[in-house]
Amino acid sequence: MEDRDGELDSEKSGGGAMSLERAISAVRKRLKLVVAIPVVLAVMAALIALSMPNRYDASALVQIDPRQKLISNLDTVVSDLKGDAPTVESEVEVIRSRPVILAVIETLNLRNDPEFTHTSKFDKFLTWLGFPAPDATAVPDRAAPLVRDQIAEVLNPERPGSVMPERDEVAVAFAERLKVVRVRTTLLIDIRFSASDATKAARIANTVAETYLRQQIETKRRANASATEMLEAKIEEMRSRVAQAERKVEQWKARNNIFDSEGQILSEKQLARLMEQSVNARNATTEAKAKYEQTQKLARMGDNGTALAEVLKSPTIQLLKDQLATATRKSAELATRYGAKHPEMLKIRAEVAEARAQLDGEVARLVENLKNEYEVADAHERHLAQTIAQMKEQQVDTKDAGVELKELEREAASNKQIFEALLARFKQTSGTQDFQLPDAHIVEKADIPLYPASPKRKQIVFLALITGLILGMGLAVLLELMAPGISRPEDVKRALALDHLSSMPAIAGEGIDRIEPDKAVRLIVAEPAGVYAEAIRGARRELDTRRKLPGPRVVLVASALPNEGAETIASNLAHHYALTGSRVLLADVDVRRQPLTRQLAPQRIAGFADQLILNRPVEAAVLRDSLTGLHFLPAAGDAPLARSIPEILASPVTAAALARLKTRFEVLVLSAPPLLPVSDARILADYADQIVFVMTWQKTPKALAKKAIQMLGANQSKMTGAILSEVYDDADRRYLAMLARATAAPASSASDAA
Repeated sequence: MEDRDGELDSEKSGGGAMSLERAISAVRKRLKLVVAIPVVLAVMAALIALSMPNRYDASALVQIDPRQKLISNLDTVVSDLKGDAPTVESEVEVIRSRPVILAVIETLNLRNDPEFTHTSKFDKFLTWLGFPAPDATAVPDRAAPLVRDQIAEVLNPERPGSVMPERDEVAVAFAERLKVVRVRTTLLIDIRFSASDATKAARIANTVAETYLRQQIETKRRANASATEMLEAKIEEMRSRVAQAERKVEQWKARNNIFDSEGQILSEKQLARLMEQSVNARNATTEAKAKYEQTQKLARMGDNGTALAEVLKSPTIQLLKDQLATATRKSAELATRYGAKHPEMLKIRAEVAEARAQLDGEVARLVENLKNEYEVADAHERHLAQTIAQMKEQQVDTKDAGVELKELEREAASNKQIFEALLARFKQTSGTQDFQLPDAHIVEKADIPLYPASPKRKQIVFLALITGLILGMGLAVLLELMAPGISRPEDVKRALALDHLSSMPAIAGEGIDRIEPDKAVRLIVAEPAGVYAEAIRGARRELDTRRKLPGPRVVLVASALPNEGAETIASNLAHHYALTGSRVLLADVDVRRQPLTRQLAPQRIAGFADQLILNRPVEAAVLRDSLTGLHFLPAAGDAPLARSIPEILASPVTAAALARLKTRFEVLVLSAPPLLPVSDARILADYADQIVFVMTWQKTPKALAKKAIQMLGANQSKMTGAILSEVYDDADRRYLAMLARATAAPASSASDAA
């Protein structure tokens, strides 16, 4: 069992489980509403869309170019843009920025365009209050100087006297129509503008792209100009520092007697040369000494030095040796011919002696020269060594001064290097100031659109139609859930724990379709082929199949509240039994209202209650319809009753009267009063064999219906099922007709057989 509180809340809300089948049924029941809502919304959307002005979208395509763009070989101050996602997204925001928008507005003079000079909400509010609205035509004249100040403020935020930009309605209206997006993950940026005129939209989109490119160039030029100014000031400062450092170096040299030549200190350069000369002098001394010592050694060995290399190299020595050899050869020749004392021999000997004397003298002179060269080289070497020693002593004295000099020179060189770098950068920056290219280019200019981009009238109408259809179906389902009663036959079992016997279509029409009450209680006779008649046949069949014992039976037809159609169902059910040949009695036991009595027996004299009070047999008040064979027992006559109705119904006389009637009739159909207002039907339930509970479709609250059933107490076991009355939906009428036709033939056969 479910929790009773939760179940009661569900019943009060008219809910229950909403299945797909129930939702479809709810939509089918309210098909006219479901269709009407989208149609109305579509018509309204069409009228609104037709009243909306056309708007045209023009699109220009800009590509960010990360490649290096240099007219010269010099680097620029502002580097090229990167091709990464943050850079592209930043450029998208730059295009949407206030400086670009204001520049485009001023370039195209859009402040005089009525499309952008709309009235603000505050002005409209003032007009609604009765105050005069501001002159819209005066706005451009007042705003133009301010806008120029705003543009200068954004481009140069450190400009003296700058003010915070105020809200610009034209710029706001422009920004609402401007759309700048990155094309997927590419370097392309789509600049789209919406305007009421196609030519204007294309012109503005192209102007935005061109303004963005001009702004890039101007940004680079301003950066170069600023860098040039800063470099120029820094160069002047560094020029002064370089001159001061060089002046300090020269002053230090002058104070410390330090002179330089070809980039070197003169004393150091002299010392290096002396040391080089000392090495050469030492080599020359060593060579001269070796030659002289060799000559002395040869002399001690008896050689007069003729074997010395320098002697052999001397041309004079060679000539004298040739003369000596010639004289010696001639002397040998003459000795063979003449005697020792021959004049020719004496003459030739004299020539030989003279030649030898000249040779010895020349050799001695050469040996003396070698000695002199050795002595000179040795003296020169000693002199150089002495000079080098003196220079070294002087170099030690100037060592400290040289260290400080190098420090001054390094400082001067560093300042000079910085100065030269700044000077080169200044020339580079000033040289490239006029050679600036943008970091993007226009790939495709905006063409004049041929068709308006908005409003999309077909889409608006279609969306309104779809939205209306969804709203209609949702409203139908919501009404189904909010219905206080039961809408579907399957809900009867879930809500009341009763079987569903049948659903009766509504029979109370309007105008010419209205069915009179006297006809409604005999509708199965008046319209035997109608939907209502088919539903009655289905209800009769369910009653017959659910009877527990064979033989005569009493069928009590009751509802929870008045005017739920229980008496009409009881009358038509009894008429159907009569038409099929059964011996049936229809008793109007609703003594208080007497609904069937007023329709079927308005001229009655006595009735059920009268006979019981007077202790007379009720059979005497039974009337018979000659057309259908139906027996009818009116509720009471016109005279007032002397006893209370519950007392009458609870008396043994009533039990005895109904027992006698069961012996005479096969079926007794009792049309009882409502269960909740009075206790009459609850008393009559004691005499019933089958109880049929009637409730109005979507009207009878389930909580009240359940309460009425619970008030039957032990007689709840006699409940055969429930019948839904007043089902007025056209789709359900067709459904009920098909259901009734499907069950009519078996029901008729069963009743005929009975």
